[in-house]
Amino acid sequence: MTYGGPNHEHPLVHLIAGPTGVGKSATATALARATGAPIVVADRLQCFTDIATTSARAGADVPGVRRHWLGDRTFADGDLSAANATDALVGLVNQLGSRHPSVIVEGGSISLLRELAGRLPQLPWELTVQLLPLPDLDAYVATLTGRAHTMLAPPPPDRSLLEELDALWRDPRQRWLAASVNGFEAVLECCAKYGIDVDTIADGRLPDDVLARMAALIGERHAEHGVLQYGVFTTLFEDWITPKETGKSVAECVA
Repeated sequence: MTYGGPNHEHPLVHLIAGPTGVGKSATATALARATGAPIVVADRLQCFTDIATTSARAGADVPGVRRHWLGDRTFADGDLSAANATDALVGLVNQLGSRHPSVIVEGGSISLLRELAGRLPQLPWELTVQLLPLPDLDAYVATLTGRAHTMLAPPPPDRSLLEELDALWRDPRQRWLAASVNGFEAVLECCAKYGIDVDTIADGRLPDDVLARMAALIGERHAEHGVLQYGVFTTLFEDWITPKETGKSVAECVA
């Protein structure tokens, strides 16, 4: 990463992209601590404060690091379009870039980063891209399944993924958006498959084997999405990344 001075004519932006659950936040946090650069989170779901566990926003804001979200919304506000999210991202980066030598952008939202990539020729940024690689598939699924277990039963005082879905599901107007969220859709599929009433999922009475099945399905679905993310990001940012940075080709990852 190249560093300039404040009020640099062209904001120096380092994008850390990659699949879900491979350490984008940890990588961005380490770089921010080493350089003092602020972080902008390029994630549409993490704008929703009422699904902080499901979106992995919970715990991402750590002491000593300036992490900026694209907004603070609730599901009642409706979806945040990719275009509006990108508007917010560009505005934040330009604002922070006028006061800091460099800005870190971390994210894995396909729709947002696709919109951003389309705007790059018009943006006055000096951009570098770090694409985090996919792990071995079996290890990746195992890691994501373990993370899903934690989301389903997080330590207090965090709300569980089930509690977040239960709260949203009580309002029929929010169900379509909730059902489109990775994690929620896997839980809803399990409810349909095993005859579980969605209105009872957060009452603490789900058997351990059902929770294990939910975690496994969430892990599998997140892994499938991660492979898609990796392929899309490799294509979108091929002019800014190299095979050395990615560690493996897309063909090797999706084969």
